[in-house]
Amino acid sequence: MKIVFLIQNLYGIGGTIRSTVNLTAALADRHEVEIVSVLRGGDRPDFSVDPRVTVRDLVDLRPGSPAFAGDDPRHAEPSRDFLRGDWKGYPLCSRLTDERMAAYLAECDADVVVATRPGLIGYLAAYGTDHYVKVGQEHLIHDGHSPRLQAELREPCAALDALVTVSEADAEVYRRKMPLERTRVVSIPNGVPDPGIAPATLDNPVIVAAGRLIPTKRYNLLIESFAKVAVQRPEWTLRLYGRGGERNALLRLIDELDLNGRAFLMGPRSPIEAEWVKGSIAAVSSGFESFGMTIVEAMRCGVPVVSTDCPYGPREIISDGRDGVLVRQATPSAMADALLRLIDDEPLRRAMGAAALRNARRFAPERVAHRYEQLFEECLAARGRTARTRRGPAQPYPTSTGPASQPEQTADDAGTDTRPAAPRRPLVAHSTVDGDGVTIRFAPGVLPSRAAGRFTLLLRSRDKGEHELILLPAGEAAVQARLRYDLHDLAEGRWDVYLSRPGKRPRRVTAGLCDTRTLVAARPSPHRPFRVWIPYATEQGNLAVHVWNRTVHAEVTDLVSTSAELAVRGVLINRALDPDVATLVLLRRHTDGEPVEVPVRAGADGEFRCAVPYLLLVAACREPRQVWDLYLRPDADGGLIRLGRLFNDVIRRRAVDRYRARQIGDAVVRPRYTTGNELSIGVVVGSAPDDAPHDVPDGALDDTDDTDGEYDVEDGDVPPVALGPVS
Repeated sequence: MKIVFLIQNLYGIGGTIRSTVNLTAALADRHEVEIVSVLRGGDRPDFSVDPRVTVRDLVDLRPGSPAFAGDDPRHAEPSRDFLRGDWKGYPLCSRLTDERMAAYLAECDADVVVATRPGLIGYLAAYGTDHYVKVGQEHLIHDGHSPRLQAELREPCAALDALVTVSEADAEVYRRKMPLERTRVVSIPNGVPDPGIAPATLDNPVIVAAGRLIPTKRYNLLIESFAKVAVQRPEWTLRLYGRGGERNALLRLIDELDLNGRAFLMGPRSPIEAEWVKGSIAAVSSGFESFGMTIVEAMRCGVPVVSTDCPYGPREIISDGRDGVLVRQATPSAMADALLRLIDDEPLRRAMGAAALRNARRFAPERVAHRYEQLFEECLAARGRTARTRRGPAQPYPTSTGPASQPEQTADDAGTDTRPAAPRRPLVAHSTVDGDGVTIRFAPGVLPSRAAGRFTLLLRSRDKGEHELILLPAGEAAVQARLRYDLHDLAEGRWDVYLSRPGKRPRRVTAGLCDTRTLVAARPSPHRPFRVWIPYATEQGNLAVHVWNRTVHAEVTDLVSTSAELAVRGVLINRALDPDVATLVLLRRHTDGEPVEVPVRAGADGEFRCAVPYLLLVAACREPRQVWDLYLRPDADGGLIRLGRLFNDVIRRRAVDRYRARQIGDAVVRPRYTTGNELSIGVVVGSAPDDAPHDVPDGALDDTDDTDGEYDVEDGDVPPVALGPVS
């Protein structure tokens, strides 16, 4: 059958988009599937859409796009038929979206059309025809809607063949509060695919959370809970992935609780599975979860989840005490106690992780898709019909483009689908870091069987040349290449990955899962040169490897910023530390003047620690803005070694590892990392902490000359400039 999903904006991030992408991929095994995105605000979806699924965009809002419709006068007029109670979606829609959706649904030849949010249910009821089954999805909960939206939904829902909630508890609420005579109300959970990555080892001291940074997620509760955990278990850290309007408030809370260097806002990541496996515990602090996609995602990676026992999803997913923990009281103390229970009981944590891995298989997309197929067939039978289209899976083709802006409505207003005759599938490769280097692997079917031995991987850097890696068989028709520390001499910087084929122009490789979990809690050897190679996805989704190579290096292992000083711990790599001479030297950047020096206490195996009094730096400032760069003088030879934090899975620490601005007299002081992950301290005289807002990277203490080149400028055959020179 042909199945169409209506979504407001496929190019954002969120649970509805993620679940739609997962479900459509599973349905594409047996059906022709299409996603219709009302709006297009990006060049590519954040989540990877199965290439067999057609994507159709109705209104393209990308400035500079040939199909740009943002200047169409109809887009300035309010929507008439998108439900106004859907207050987040309504301002984004317009008379133009009304007309293009109406035109599309009038000509739609599907067997089933599924609307994925309340406003789109309104569209489907207003513009849909009797030629196809009409299904609405409720990805939130009935009681979470405003009274206005609850009232507005009654008539459109009555026009549906079925309404699907993601929890049985919410389905029961709908049946009780919104009785619908002819509309079936059923619950089908969201599907979460196999993560395609080895389960978490549960030995990193990391708590992971992921989701939009919005009030209902109550990440303030999680951070307050973690503050209590950090007092008792200071070696543990919290990583929070996602983006949203609460980011600045959460950064301020981290500052207030002195959790800098312990709690991190990591930003969005996709695919998220490579981040779940870095944790030993997953945490959910929501006020309500209609389903709980992140809970299932973590469980499918073998990570036990500690979740508030909120309505409705968590209690239908987690078996309390078996594969996770439900926290009955949503308080920092109760949440902290539950986290500490799993932190302190490693056998219990591992047993719950194994149970989570087993129990989460019931949410496999193929099982969820089967339940949807049964529902669709029953709805068709109730109409006295069978599917009009009995096609196999659609042929793969990439995202279509939407219609060009037209002064008057035309047939093109229904959206356009530009299917190339011979589409090029992305060359997706997964990468894994281990103690010997990096493995880059193409799964079966990505490359032809003749690839092994004939195709090569090409690593390119703009000013450092090229390296070729031979692709070798890796079992089950997969091929891989090994990038080894002892065999390959890569200069420090960024290396972009290409596939080189005989007689063909090299093609960029798309990043799949970048498994860098071994770098999270690892410590470098102090007795040999420093090497860390980190595979990652660029902003455009391409695979690159960042290379850190230092013959001698001073690695920062811990920072604690108090109201008076910065306490630094580190390890000197591949050079002896003279305990009688070792000194921390702070040099002014771009200005002359005497350095500031503080003593260093040496420990075993190159370890060192010191404290930098902030008042000492303020007193030494000769400029209203001064950046101090930190160096280690290890012995009497006088050579200086730049301090930095490189041995980790985070390529750009300054984006996530932020420290509170401290008021020292009439100056503000803030430690920060440079774009090269080297440690500096910024001082602004005659300022206050509020002068350094969180929504500006590194705020007023940023040094505008501290750039190493554009880091993620893409794309083409000439790779971007690599990171800057080694100090």
